[in-house]
Amino acid sequence: MHSNTAVLTDHRQAGFTIIELLVALAVLGIAMATIMSAMLANTNLNNKVEKQANAMRVAEQVMESYRQRSDYGTLRAPLSQNVTMNGRTYTAMTTFCPTDLPSATLSSMPCNNTSVYIRVEVRDGITALQKVESYFTQFGSGS
Repeated sequence: MHSNTAVLTDHRQAGFTIIELLVALAVLGIAMATIMSAMLANTNLNNKVEKQANAMRVAEQVMESYRQRSDYGTLRAPLSQNVTMNGRTYTAMTTFCPTDLPSATLSSMPCNNTSVYIRVEVRDGITALQKVESYFTQFGSGS
């Protein structure tokens, strides 16, 4: 005996629904935004560190150029110079015998023909990146 009952078949297709697809895209978008934000922050930090390292090298270079001089008595007027380091230009502002030093410092480190107090501030535009100070005395010279 044959039965004429129809066999019900399930016609569901394997795959994603539109809701599942939208949820997956939202999760992926949040993950990508987080990763991109972290990468951008890392890039900004690297640029800042590179600028500060370059500014330190510029300050060392400028200070060394003054240290090698023998005419400390002529170093009095403030000086501003542009220095390029690794493709970036920095402004090195030099002050000789700065007047804003404590009076005890000024009396113990006088500025004369054989010694000089030097301050170099390195800037990137208006942003101060590095500031160094030193007192140079010619070897074997009294102050």
